[in-house]
Amino acid sequence: MTDQPSIGDKLTYFALITLEKPISLLPTSCMWRFGTVLGRIAHRFAKKRRAIVQANLKIVNPEISDLELTKLSQEVFRKSFGNLASTMNTGCVSSKKIRQLVTINDQERVEGLDNDKGCILLLFHMGNWEITSRTTKLLNTSKPVGAMYRPLNNTLIDEHIKNNRKRDGSQLFGRKKGLIQACKFLKGGGMLAILTDQHSGKAGVTLPLFGKETSITPLPVILAQKYDCPILPVTVKTTAPGKWDLDFEKPFHVPKELDKTEATKLLIPIMEKVMKEHCSDIFWLHDRWKIKGSL
Repeated sequence: MTDQPSIGDKLTYFALITLEKPISLLPTSCMWRFGTVLGRIAHRFAKKRRAIVQANLKIVNPEISDLELTKLSQEVFRKSFGNLASTMNTGCVSSKKIRQLVTINDQERVEGLDNDKGCILLLFHMGNWEITSRTTKLLNTSKPVGAMYRPLNNTLIDEHIKNNRKRDGSQLFGRKKGLIQACKFLKGGGMLAILTDQHSGKAGVTLPLFGKETSITPLPVILAQKYDCPILPVTVKTTAPGKWDLDFEKPFHVPKELDKTEATKLLIPIMEKVMKEHCSDIFWLHDRWKIKGSL
């Protein structure tokens, strides 16, 4: 039996649908700039979170000085909060507006995919990553697009978001209950997006990332092997206040003979390249390596 939404859930949902329209009318660049102001404040006063960010950045960039580290962490806070604030706007603006906010590059890598096979879209928590679910209609392909996601505790808002994404042409599959449906979707030739760059806990494979062991999800390679489909890395980088580039990297296949650990190792060079090249755009505010203590 499904739990009924609480009064608090209903009030939160009502507040959301009430605010969506006025927020959608605001310029996305204004929301982004508003977020950057919050980011500057957070960088100054959220000491524990700042320590986590700087510890992450030092692992990725061990050569930088303390001054450079401070400046880079400031930029991470600025962009992260700017992009998070933008999602409040880009989640409810029109599809026509999305076309003005996102530039999609290297679409030939999508067009070249086998129509009879699925594809894993390897996503990262970077830029306005939520906007990728709004770009389905902008892709030069007839292949359906879906994504694995973490369902929200508020079932009313969760259902609202899923319905909105269906209207955009994409489907959402919960990480646990939706895995069977996601597999069917992939088997049927769909492109399934999976965020892969955060700590995966006990469900992940422990491997060195930038020389330090961490938990990495094996799900992309497991599904790629099972359904004989390519993995296509995708990046979303901030190019201006409230504007982003969505880039498709070169797709690759995972040999079926590799075990789970060896297959997951294939993700590491890609993750390191993206995290290094787009360091200030990555969402570093989580404890990626589960570092004990702080700087």
